Amino acid sequence: MTARTVAFDVLLRVEAGGYASDLLRAAPLDTREASLANEIVFGVLRYRAQLDYLIEYFSGRRQKLDLEVRIALRMAIYQLRYLERIPAHAAVDESVALVKRSRKHSAAGFVNAVLR
Repeated sequence: MTARTVAFDVLLRVEAGGYASDLLRAAPLDTREASLANEIVFGVLRYRAQLDYLIEYFSGRRQKLDLEVRIALRMAIYQLRYLERIPAHAAVDESVALVKRSRKHSAAGFVNAVLR
């Protein structure tokens, strides 16, 4: 599993009432991947309101998005905006892949368009 996959799964479970620190501690990642997953999860949780505002602003949608799509967009925008060492194409491509992994294939183009 990659750091972004783990971060995505953790954020989904946090929305259902889980505790991020406990879920991250249980994830089978090496030190470098675990650090990135921690940074993404806690960064997304810290800036959640701002990330949601940016999603609505750039997407032009005030309507509710599927949770998986919203989490993938939050993760990508956080990486693009706050993590300097992450290449933009990696953040965008991984987020599109996470949406597809969640069986939201119809939303993959939307995610790609919002992030570009």
